[in-house]
Amino acid sequence: MASGKLHPLGDAPARGDQERMLKTLLSQLDGMVYRCRDDEFWTMEFVSEGCKALTGYGAEDLLFNSRISYDEVTHAEDRARVRKAIRDAVAENRRFDVVYRIVRADGTPRWVLERGSGMFGPDGRLQAIQGFIQDVTRQREDEQALRDAELRYRSIFENALEGIFQTTPEGRYLSANPALARIYGFESPETLIAALQDIERQVYVEPGRREEFLRLMRLQGRISGFESQVYRRDGSVIWISENARVVEDANGAIRFFEGTVEDISVRKAQERRIAHQATHDGLTGLPNRYLLHDRVEQAIRQAAREKTHVGMLFIDLDRLKQVNDTLGHQAGDEMIRIIAERLRRCLRSGDTVARIGGDEFVLLLPGLLAVEAVEIAKKRVKEATGAPCLIEGQAIPASCSVGSSIYPQDGTDAEALLKRADEAMYLEKQARTKARA
Repeated sequence: MASGKLHPLGDAPARGDQERMLKTLLSQLDGMVYRCRDDEFWTMEFVSEGCKALTGYGAEDLLFNSRISYDEVTHAEDRARVRKAIRDAVAENRRFDVVYRIVRADGTPRWVLERGSGMFGPDGRLQAIQGFIQDVTRQREDEQALRDAELRYRSIFENALEGIFQTTPEGRYLSANPALARIYGFESPETLIAALQDIERQVYVEPGRREEFLRLMRLQGRISGFESQVYRRDGSVIWISENARVVEDANGAIRFFEGTVEDISVRKAQERRIAHQATHDGLTGLPNRYLLHDRVEQAIRQAAREKTHVGMLFIDLDRLKQVNDTLGHQAGDEMIRIIAERLRRCLRSGDTVARIGGDEFVLLLPGLLAVEAVEIAKKRVKEATGAPCLIEGQAIPASCSVGSSIYPQDGTDAEALLKRADEAMYLEKQARTKARA
C-alpha cells in the first residue's frame, strides 16, 4: 500500500495534467480567450485556439504582433470607441462589455462581443487585460432583422389607409392607428382609446352586434368582411367592414383581438343606389313593376293569414300622348311627375303606388277590412288627379281612368289581380270615350 498524504478528493493532478486540462477546456470554447497589454496595439501575450475560428488568424499570427496586431483586426471605424470603453472600465476597476466589428483574415467583417477586466498587481498597477471574445454576428443580424421588421410594421401601422386595432374581449381598445382614429372622427389614436371604453354601446349602432362579433370570433377564431353600422365621434353613422383574428396566450385563453377596419360607406351608398334603381322608376322615384309584384305577394300572404282583403287600382293617365305631341316629352315627363306626387298624397300608411309603364300607375291597398274601401280609394284618386297641371305656364287638363280588383275575389296572386284591374280600367276608358263621342 502506498504511503503518503492524500488529497481529500484524490491525488491532485500533476502540473502538466493541469495545463492539458486547461488547454482542452479553452479549445472547447466557442470564442477566444486572451491576455493582452494595455498598449497602442493591444499586444497579445496569450490567445486560445479559438482565435483561428474567430479571426481567421492563427495564434502565432497575433501573439506579440508577429504578423498582425489585434488593433488592426478591430474594424477601423470601431477602434476608438472600443479603446475608450475598455480603458474607462479598467480605470474604474470594473468589468467591460463591448460589441464591435472585426475584419477577418479573408476580409469579411464580423460582429463580436468582448467581455473582460483589468489585471492589477499588489501595488494596484495595471499589469494586463484579460477577457473572452465571441462571434455574435448571427445574433446581431437577428436583432437588426427584428428592428427592421418592427420599423416596417410601425410604418405600416402608422401610414395604413385602413384602421388597425387591438381590443380586449371586454370591449376596450388596447391600440389603434391614426387611420382608425380618422375613420371614427378622433384627432389621434390616444383620444380614441381614452374615449371608447365600451365598444358594444359606444361604437355599434345595432344592439347585439358586438355579441355577434364575439360569437364568431370564439367559434371561428377569425372573421372576414364583418359589416356593421357604427357611430363616429360626432354622432354620425357610417358603415365599416372588419377583418380580425383571435390572439391567444400559451394556455389557449384569448388575450385580445386584432384586425383592420375599412370605411365602406361610399360602397354601401352605391349599393343602395343600384338597388333603388333596380326597383324604382327613374322619373318619379316610385316603385317599379318588380317591387310592386313583391309587395303584392307579401300583402296577399298577410291577408290570407288575417282574413282581410287586398285592393288594387290600375290607373291610366289620360291625354299624355297629346301633351307629348303638342308640348314635347319634357312637358309630358313633368305631367307624370305631378300626377305621381298627387297619387303619393292619396296613400295610407302601408299603401304602395307604383309606376309600371309610360302613363300607367298601380295603387296597392293591403289589409282592407271591407271591399267598399276600394271604391272609396278609387274616388279619392280621381279627385286628386282631376285638377289641371300647371306646365310651362299652361294649365293642362288632367284626368285618369281607374280600374280595380280585390283579393281574393278577383285573383289569388299578383299577376291575376293586376290583369283584372287592367281589364277594368280598359272598360272604364272605353265607356268614357263613348260617352264623350
